[in-house]
Amino acid sequence: MFQSSSRWITALVLIFGGFMSFLDQTIVNIAVPVLQRAFQADLQSVQWVITSYMLTQGALIPTMPFLTARLGSKRCYLFSLALFTAGSALCAFAWTLPALILFRVLQGVGGALLMPLSMSILLNTFPLEERGRAMTAFSVPALAAPALGPIIGGYLVTIAPWPVIFLINVPIGILAVILASIFLPGDEMQRATRFDIPGFLTATYGVAAVLYACSEISNTGWASPKVPGFLFSGLVALTLFIVIELLQARRGKRPLLDIRILTDRSLSAGLVASTVLFICLFSNSLLFPIYLQTLRGQTALQASLLLLPLALGTLVSMTLAGRLVDRLPDARVLIVPGIVLQILGMVLLMGITLTTPYWQFCLMVGLLGLANGLVMQPLSVASMVSIHSPEAVATGTTLSTVLRSVGGSLGTAVLATLTMMPAGQTRLVQLVGLHTVFLITIGLMVLALLFVLLLRKKQEKPTSQAEPATV
Repeated sequence: MFQSSSRWITALVLIFGGFMSFLDQTIVNIAVPVLQRAFQADLQSVQWVITSYMLTQGALIPTMPFLTARLGSKRCYLFSLALFTAGSALCAFAWTLPALILFRVLQGVGGALLMPLSMSILLNTFPLEERGRAMTAFSVPALAAPALGPIIGGYLVTIAPWPVIFLINVPIGILAVILASIFLPGDEMQRATRFDIPGFLTATYGVAAVLYACSEISNTGWASPKVPGFLFSGLVALTLFIVIELLQARRGKRPLLDIRILTDRSLSAGLVASTVLFICLFSNSLLFPIYLQTLRGQTALQASLLLLPLALGTLVSMTLAGRLVDRLPDARVLIVPGIVLQILGMVLLMGITLTTPYWQFCLMVGLLGLANGLVMQPLSVASMVSIHSPEAVATGTTLSTVLRSVGGSLGTAVLATLTMMPAGQTRLVQLVGLHTVFLITIGLMVLALLFVLLLRKKQEKPTSQAEPATV
């Protein structure tokens, strides 16, 4: 009983850091116009406040398995949390836009590991039969924070100066550091190992280049001369990274990420399915506000309120799914119906017009939210069903975070281009572009469904060596 209580205290502590990190991803976006006025800067310059944070996070996430092995999960988590909190405080006192961007990079260094590290600690703390409920508890802030971010951010910048959007992180961060230092279980550091410099360089550049290309696509479209170069070179670097990591492992050296873990069928199928579904989720999070604000004339705050049924539906079904997935031998019992409901929700959204009643739109996105909750957490648990050692869990969660970040950003940028291409045309033409993206999203969901069918039941044993020995 005591051991079970201790595990849930660990989960509660991790929620504080997770909520702060997730909230920061959306609360700053709403303040971009305010920052433009405060620093007398153009939109492209202010966008670097967001882009620098995103690039730093994406570039450093692959280092998580090595850092946790060398420092221990608890030390690594405390360092990341403290650095993120300090970066937030410095951002609030930035005197120029370049200073703010620099401090956002520092904040990104701290925030890069919070998500994958929290997931890794959770999965290593809870036994397989409790992972669903644990991941659900952690995912509540992951969904609540992005939904509340625009609302909280819009309110704060209305009643107070812009630094408050960063200062709000400081008391939460200090409390999280204190709780983590007291309650998080300690772990042993591994023996000194050689840092995989070639793997680090190719992974860092590859992830950062792809994310930067996606950012450029979202801001300027494919016409930017930077897009093809960074996108191609980034994908080449990621390909080289895979080759280097396989060679490192074959030579008996410790790779930055031991991608041999992908020989596990459930993990590889789950990663592909979750990446594809995250492309759909990311694109919807961009396209729904476009529909409500650009085509229907709603304010940012009004659009956020109209999208609350999406978040609430997800929270309700996720809570139920988190309990059920621990009891079911096969998570596909939840995931397959969930994806079917996602497809149904998107089919209904294909019928929205410029005069669709808002209550109907809320019902549609609410149904989509219910479907999302049945899919995402059970899929995460099912992907890791054969993964048990701490090293393998760290690698699996890191790969999951990287693929979701890169896949979601790249897919969103490509799909959003289809919607923004008719910019300057009639609203009806823009609506057609929106419907086109919804149709593509339906196709991607069908693809994800096919990969979900490859997941294993809990009692099945892997047919290959899923957890290569640490060297």
